[in-house]
Amino acid sequence: MSALTLEGPYRLMVDEVRTVTTGVSCGVYALGALRGDGVFAVSFVGASYERLDQELCGRIGTAPHFKLIRHTDPERAFLDLCRLFHAFHPSGNVLHPERPRASHLGCPICDLRTPRSPKGPARR
Repeated sequence: MSALTLEGPYRLMVDEVRTVTTGVSCGVYALGALRGDGVFAVSFVGASYERLDQELCGRIGTAPHFKLIRHTDPERAFLDLCRLFHAFHPSGNVLHPERPRASHLGCPICDLRTPRSPKGPARR
């Protein structure tokens, strides 16, 4: 399994989000803060399979910075999201990430194959 490389950090502000995500609709992101030693401390991981800019703008105020991985394929984005979720165990993620609509992928780490709930994310 290759290492994931996240671009950034960028400030989690409308202008910076829009600049960084221009032409990008699908992607995985990590929210967090830069520690004094320069390390990016991850507090939440997420993805958008259709509107990355809207997803990130909706998170403004929850963290000072974000990093991202650009994708063109929602299923590939989901697999990277799962890898980030299991690598960082971020305090802001209570539930396992949801897979894209109409996807039957399982998590590559825990093989979560719980069916999507019409009311919310899959449970552990």
